[in-house]
Amino acid sequence: MTIKKLDLDLIPQLKSKEVRAKRKVLARILEGSWTALLKGRGMEFAGFRKYTYGDDASRIDWGASLRAKDTLIREFEEYKSVNVLFVLDLSNTMLFSSQKKMKAEYAAEVVFNLAVAILDNGDSVGYVLFNTQVVAKSMPNIGKEAIYDLANSLSNPKNYGGGKDLKRVVSSIDIMLKQRALIILVSDFIGMQPGWESYIKMLAEKFDLIGIMIRDPRDRQFPEQGSQFLLEDPFSQERMYVDVNEYRHLFEKAVREEERAIKGVFDAAKAGFISISTGDDMLRPILDYFKRRSNIVKS
Repeated sequence: MTIKKLDLDLIPQLKSKEVRAKRKVLARILEGSWTALLKGRGMEFAGFRKYTYGDDASRIDWGASLRAKDTLIREFEEYKSVNVLFVLDLSNTMLFSSQKKMKAEYAAEVVFNLAVAILDNGDSVGYVLFNTQVVAKSMPNIGKEAIYDLANSLSNPKNYGGGKDLKRVVSSIDIMLKQRALIILVSDFIGMQPGWESYIKMLAEKFDLIGIMIRDPRDRQFPEQGSQFLLEDPFSQERMYVDVNEYRHLFEKAVREEERAIKGVFDAAKAGFISISTGDDMLRPILDYFKRRSNIVKS
């Protein structure tokens, strides 16, 4: 499905005083929180070199030494930057709004501004945009080219619509990334394929992972006024009339249970999780999340 009217002009946000101020705060928080959690948490294998007197004998790789017929030790480099890959759901369920912005538009602005803050922090940014397939992708990179490339892909209406298939996304990421990275998965997590939880676990086992769930207020509750509303399934287009007065409380209870279960999937995978409503300030929940991470590091 091609969206004929998509209100996504992201580049002017680079100069918006209000948004820039929030991004600066976010960049400072990122520097304090994930520098310790991600950058300072390990060493990366850099290659082999010949053993010399005084080297730590525990670093000798006996398998490589036998193959090379010489004594070789493993060399490591400390992580100096973070590779961040945004994975953004652009399927039909994201093309809904009871607010000024569709979930997809709101999510694109969240990703764009968070990406700029990450680049300002000296880290690399890439992306995978998906529905039933990967519609656009880019390896993590730095500089203005990375942000303009992201903005162009997010603003392309041909990338939006369709179903969603997380399995294909995970397969694509596995091929793309051979190095350590932080994956930020952004979706409403509505209409996920059966067994999607296993793919979250797979991502979290190989990479650092944060899920950002974006919901419209109408995803969570029916209108207070009115009796019958016409509802449509975003994938099958099946329609039905619902008496909101009769089913409001059942619907809200089911949504609360669903959202707890989604958060539980990320908690079980020991991944981060942020919940945002399109009626909220888009950067505030993210700022709060990384502040909490920063406090955990300090303690």
